[in-house]
Amino acid sequence: MKNTIVLFVCCLMTAAATAQQGEVAFVPEKNIRMIGLFKEGLAWASTVNGDYGYIDTTGKMVIPPQFREVGVFSEGLALVGKPVAGNIRYGYVNRQGRLTIPCQYEDAHNFSDGRAAVKHKGSWQYIDRQGKTALGSAFVRIDTINSINGSGVHSSIKAKPLDFHNGRLLVRKGNLYGYTDTSGHWIIPPVYPWANEFSDGVAVVAGKEKIRDAIAGNDELAQMYNKLPAGRPEYIFNVIDTTGKLLFAADVEGLDDFTDGVAQFRQDDQWGLMDKKGQVVMKPRFADRPYPVSSGVFFAQINGKEEGNRDGYLEIFNTAGQPVGKVPLCLPNGHCMYNSHLAFFNGLLAVEIANKWGFVDTTGKLVIDPVYNEISDFSTHAAVRTADGILKVLRNPVK
Repeated sequence: MKNTIVLFVCCLMTAAATAQQGEVAFVPEKNIRMIGLFKEGLAWASTVNGDYGYIDTTGKMVIPPQFREVGVFSEGLALVGKPVAGNIRYGYVNRQGRLTIPCQYEDAHNFSDGRAAVKHKGSWQYIDRQGKTALGSAFVRIDTINSINGSGVHSSIKAKPLDFHNGRLLVRKGNLYGYTDTSGHWIIPPVYPWANEFSDGVAVVAGKEKIRDAIAGNDELAQMYNKLPAGRPEYIFNVIDTTGKLLFAADVEGLDDFTDGVAQFRQDDQWGLMDKKGQVVMKPRFADRPYPVSSGVFFAQINGKEEGNRDGYLEIFNTAGQPVGKVPLCLPNGHCMYNSHLAFFNGLLAVEIANKWGFVDTTGKLVIDPVYNEISDFSTHAAVRTADGILKVLRNPVK
């Protein structure tokens, strides 16, 4: 299992006695070594010989182990890899186990909005669900990557194919950005100096260029300052919908992508929350950026004064900016939590205490005891490994 881990001092619930070890949905057969994230009712499962197949939520292996690399299901198809002439090549399998698009690509992404980015004969393109080319290489983002080693600075050109979001693909033309639909038609022309991908039905793009600061007067200091190079231009943040219509402009220092109707923003070096109308739902109050919005909440660490931050706590807020949970970092027995996954998944956050993993809900309540050596994130189910090495699959307790 590959888990995204963020090293930070996280919460520890005072209601630990009320938690449990979770309801076991099934225990897989002994030849199953690992189980991935359940998506669309299926999860990849690897066997002791290194082959991968797919298992359902009852424990039945519905797609026999036959692949060397696998991904999660998305839009009814999963990315899989098989050896071809000594190299791994990628294709797509459906939920019935049929390889609908042969393993022929050097690299590939998951499907989104009926399109997937694939690398074929050294060139990236986008295909449809039948494996036919839908958009050519001109729609693939190309970045210049700068790296430094002992012999100096080196630049390389590297393709960075993006995925479709809300039916739109962010595309650069020259030095400007715009958005196409799944057929490659420009829905929003390339007029932005920079732009983000769509998220939650909106995108954050560059608005008007900000006026450069200047010192009034004609004294020596003013002249020197006002002659300094302007540097990279700064822009007001515009938020647009999928037609390109301007919803609002925000003259702030930073604005994240929107999730669950809100986005975190920075003003005067403090972080707050705004909605998709540009209305502030929480005034800036956090010096450190809170963790991302997920499952309708976000959380921020509030540091205390005691040594080791033992009197600190984690505060959880909903998307209206209202506090819904406040939990201490440490229990009276001296056990503290220093590890967690990045965000909530389907209402649960993976947390670690004393080298064991468990789950808390969006109110901060510990709902599954930290007794597991390994865990995956939750969807309807999650794979866990017990202290004695037994692999199990739990049902999500959040209704």
